[in-house]
Amino acid sequence: MPRYSGRKLFTQEIFDRHVGEMRSLLHALELRDLFEDNETRPKMDMYETCQDVILEYDLPGFLLDAISLRINGQTLLLEACKPREQNEGKFICVERSHGRFHHEVHIPGNIDLSAIRAEYRRGVLRVICPKSGERFVPIKEL
Repeated sequence: MPRYSGRKLFTQEIFDRHVGEMRSLLHALELRDLFEDNETRPKMDMYETCQDVILEYDLPGFLLDAISLRINGQTLLLEACKPREQNEGKFICVERSHGRFHHEVHIPGNIDLSAIRAEYRRGVLRVICPKSGERFVPIKEL
């Protein structure tokens, strides 16, 4: 049985860690509420080069007409739809996703929104966001 050392059991570090975990759980629940029952979120990678910020979405088997990419303020919005394929027989296992797909990403302030371009190849949607060189910080008057 360990002896009580006199130190407080709940130090500031432990408290901060728990608060961070609670915030991330609440954020995940908040995002889950944005989706309808038949909506899922495609997997995405985001990385940065010297000139660009690049987002890559896994969208295998999607038709190009079924993918919509929009910019709303500083948010990039991806919406896509993939119908379930009709097969004869009964399913034994279903792991592939179908239905509506939705993903929102906040774009950093140093991106030139008018120069964003996208390409779709081999089931991967690649969105190239060129940096503008300057960082714009919105200022609100109170």
